[in-house]
Amino acid sequence: MKFEEGIDIICDFFLDGAKILFASLVVGAFIPSATGKIPWLTFSIGIAITVSFLIIAIKLSKKDKE
Repeated sequence: MKFEEGIDIICDFFLDGAKILFASLVVGAFIPSATGKIPWLTFSIGIAITVSFLIIAIKLSKKDKE
């Protein structure tokens, strides 16, 4: 396995992780629950982690192109 292929795999991992985190934490916060309240802490942490995973994926994809 070449170094560039490894970077591609890691970049895809972070990109897929961002998608999964967004779907489970951010979108999932708006699904009605028994209490009917939106957990704002979960929503904001989900957004922060999703953005950080996207930033890592973007930086790795730029490093791969250089």
